[in-house]
Amino acid sequence: MPQFFVTVWRFICRFLDKATQRKMRIVMSEEQKQEFIREVGEDVLPEEYGGRAKLVLLQDVAVNY
Repeated sequence: MPQFFVTVWRFICRFLDKATQRKMRIVMSEEQKQEFIREVGEDVLPEEYGGRAKLVLLQDVAVNY
């Protein structure tokens, strides 16, 4: 991980609640990625992050009133 990101993250963390910090995940290795996919579930994780969910742009969503 680039040192710049680590420095920025350490600065930002100071302003986040501990509960919020625990929700954050930084995935750096293939093993961590597979663990993350197991925890979240492939069906809800977007394809670009290794899952199967298809993202729909908000402007493409039809709202029925």
